[in-house]
Amino acid sequence: GRCCGGRHLLTRMPKKNRRKAKKAAAAKAAAAAQGAAVEGDLKTKGAKAYQRKDFKTALELFSKAIEETPEDYKLYSNRAATHYFLNAYAESLQDAKKCIELKSDWHKGYMREGMAYEKLLQYPEAKNSYAKGLEKAPEDPTLIKLGKAIDELLDELKLSEQESAADNPEGDRFSRLIKWMKDGGCKFPKLYMKYYTEDYRGVHTLCNVPADDMVLYVPRNYIMTTEMAKESAIGKAIRRSRYDIRSAHSWLAVYLCQEKHNLKSFWKPYIDILPDRYSNMPIFFKEFYKRFLKGSYSLEMASNRLLDLRSEYEGICRQCPEFRKYHHLEFVWGRLVVITRNFGLDIHGTETDALVPYADMLNHMPDKQTDWKYDNRHKGFTMVTNRSVGRGEQIFDSYGRKCQGRYFVNYGFTIDNNFNDNDAVIYADLPEDDPHFSMKLKYMHGRRTREFQVPAHYSEDSTGQSDNNHPRNMFSFFRFLHARDKELMVLSTNDGYKLKDVEPISIRNEIAILKHIQRNARASLKKFPDPLSLDHKLLKENRFMDMNHRNCIMMRSGEKETLHWYIELADKAIPMLKMSWKDLKRLAAKCHQQRTRFNYYVTSVIVPLVKNQK
Repeated sequence: GRCCGGRHLLTRMPKKNRRKAKKAAAAKAAAAAQGAAVEGDLKTKGAKAYQRKDFKTALELFSKAIEETPEDYKLYSNRAATHYFLNAYAESLQDAKKCIELKSDWHKGYMREGMAYEKLLQYPEAKNSYAKGLEKAPEDPTLIKLGKAIDELLDELKLSEQESAADNPEGDRFSRLIKWMKDGGCKFPKLYMKYYTEDYRGVHTLCNVPADDMVLYVPRNYIMTTEMAKESAIGKAIRRSRYDIRSAHSWLAVYLCQEKHNLKSFWKPYIDILPDRYSNMPIFFKEFYKRFLKGSYSLEMASNRLLDLRSEYEGICRQCPEFRKYHHLEFVWGRLVVITRNFGLDIHGTETDALVPYADMLNHMPDKQTDWKYDNRHKGFTMVTNRSVGRGEQIFDSYGRKCQGRYFVNYGFTIDNNFNDNDAVIYADLPEDDPHFSMKLKYMHGRRTREFQVPAHYSEDSTGQSDNNHPRNMFSFFRFLHARDKELMVLSTNDGYKLKDVEPISIRNEIAILKHIQRNARASLKKFPDPLSLDHKLLKENRFMDMNHRNCIMMRSGEKETLHWYIELADKAIPMLKMSWKDLKRLAAKCHQQRTRFNYYVTSVIVPLVKNQK
């Protein structure tokens, strides 16, 4: 280039290029300003969504804002709070940690971190986070309150653990279980196991537990599942044998048999706390207890259960030589473990039976205090309270609504006040003098008698597992049995006659079926040696030899109460069916106002029949 006065001359940019550069710089500045405005707009909108508790929208908006400005620590704090209210505590913790990483001297990041730790049941870590937050902001009222609450909780838990430790004569086995679970990341800091008797244990709270509080977390690898059993050595052997397992519970049962014999089993601490025997189960009752159950269907139910277990065991042994080293009673033990402790879980879209340590120690109460599931987000089983539970109280789960027989035979206990679900066996038999006897018998496939096991009501609300457990199906079948002439035409179908979903046909037909049900209910009652009044007296006095004795009386009394209900139903309903609509109308109005099991039958059956009679 040229030189003048010893200095280099700078060449000037052409005017056209300078204009282009100015435009580019202006566009860049405008884009930056627009980006800041967009980020600000997203942040503001997110905050508004959060304030109106639309947390899903807030999460979406805060996430978009973070994409625009990933160094804004307040956005991570906001998103951590949003995750918290969406019960995504692991994600809330992750965002809180990022907030602290970006702004380590800001107290709110530590507060978010501590709150997430609390929900993840990591109380010492929560205490530490609150302490760090208070170092940054000693006067912050929220942090002071949270720090005080966590200190009180940890002190209470420590004291309660010391108090409860002395109550358990099986302390060593349970201590090994607790250590094994905690070492694997299981969390249940507010709970402890309590020993009552050899056959009865439960789970209690170490402190006051609020509603919507996670009280138990069990990671995936501490959950024993059907899929795990199938992939075990014995599971693969059975699959290779091509034996067709009859009950899905058998997979876990055979796996338990295998692992019980393996002294180095991962599951040993869990298997060691399982009951060695099930003396409370009716399938093991001897004559001493069976005498109290004479007349009860539970005897046949228990006998059939034993036969089914024997058949499954022999079937496996026949086709799978590897299983023959396990005794029949070991297999029965395994099946009882599963039926009394099993959780049905959905793990990543796969329905499976599962044994969940600690969770399976909770006893049953119809009105449950907890909700549980496999949480894919937490990668484990979670149990959350649905109401508050006081310090030291037993905490319960629900095994679901069931008839007394299923509680008794499947789980070895009975429950009080099970009126809506107690049931009894009533037989439906085709009368030999029926004018259409041959034709009806044909459509009953040659079987004159059918057995129904039904609760004491006419409602569609039933816990029945099969058609023969639903009262309406029993009434339908009796209506078919007593249908005459033109009434049979109403029931005819292309395939013959309807035996299910038969609505009330006529007053004559309904009176006939009520008398028949009453007669057969009385016949079932006669199979019991003792009257219901004796059962009620025994239960009121509550002086039983043991829980098995009490369970036997509870079982049979529930059956008798159900049979008496059907007897009384006929006594009260037949006179009403014989009334004119004018006389019935006033009674019917009262039945509409007060919902009882009998009144439901009046309004759904008697009223339409009498009102529409010609």
